[in-house]
Amino acid sequence: MSLFEKLAAGFRLRTSTPTYEAGDELTAFVTGTNGSALLVRIGDSVIELPDADPSLVDATVRLEVESFDASTYRGRGRLVDVLEEAE
Repeated sequence: MSLFEKLAAGFRLRTSTPTYEAGDELTAFVTGTNGSALLVRIGDSVIELPDADPSLVDATVRLEVESFDASTYRGRGRLVDVLEEAE
């Protein structure tokens, strides 16, 4: 193994479209709403929180992923906890 291979071992570039599995718990920032659900954007991936309080826009929340389509990078989640209220 060359010195470069040793230095680069385990090094990966982060993707702008992360994918998730049902049951994954995430901490994220609520970035907006689409009229009927809150939107959490992580990179270019979007998770909707349909039953969450609209006043949580700009809050930091913990959510559980209920479903996620890796081909469209869109999913649906359930609010678990509010970690930091919007200012």
